[in-house]
Formats: sequence, structure tokens, C-alpha cells
Amino acid sequence: MATQEVNLESLKKDLDSLKADFKDVIKSIKDMGAERAESAKDKILDQLNSDEIKKYIDDLKSKGKDSIENVNDAIKEDPIKSIAIAAGVGFLAAWLLKK
Repeated sequence: MATQEVNLESLKKDLDSLKADFKDVIKSIKDMGAERAESAKDKILDQLNSDEIKKYIDDLKSKGKDSIENVNDAIKEDPIKSIAIAAGVGFLAAWLLKK
């Protein structure tokens, strides 16, 4: 009977140890999952930021082209006025730089 109690106590200790080991394994699995999820999130955010930047650059290019076309059209419609404006801006810039 005494050996059965010793075996039972030993078995209980082994089960407690096994429970602790399982808890550690589960915690490790959760941590690995969290790390992978964080890594995946970072990759997705990087991709989104990259896509947003590309879209922003494309929008800026389009607006720049439109502005250049508008300036070209204005110059073609009234070239003398355009020359006068350019000369005025040049004189103003020279005057400001002298000071």
C-alpha cells in the first residue's frame, strides 16, 4: 500500500510537471503566433505605404503635367503678356537678391 501511495504521489508530481510543460509550450506557441502576426502586419503596412506613395507620386506627376500645359496654353494665347510677367519676376528677384 505504501508503494502505491508513493507511486501515486510520483504520478501526481509527474502530472503537475507535465501541466507546467504544456503551459510553457502553449505560451511559446502563442508568442510565436504573435510575432508572426506582427511581422505580417508590418509587411502589409509597408506594402500599403508603398502603394500610397506610388499613388501620391502619380497624382503629383499628373498635376505637374496639367500645370505645365496650362502655362504653355497661356503663353501661346498671350506671348507678350507672358514675356512682361517673366521680365517683371526677373527684375523683382534681382532686386531682392541685391539687398
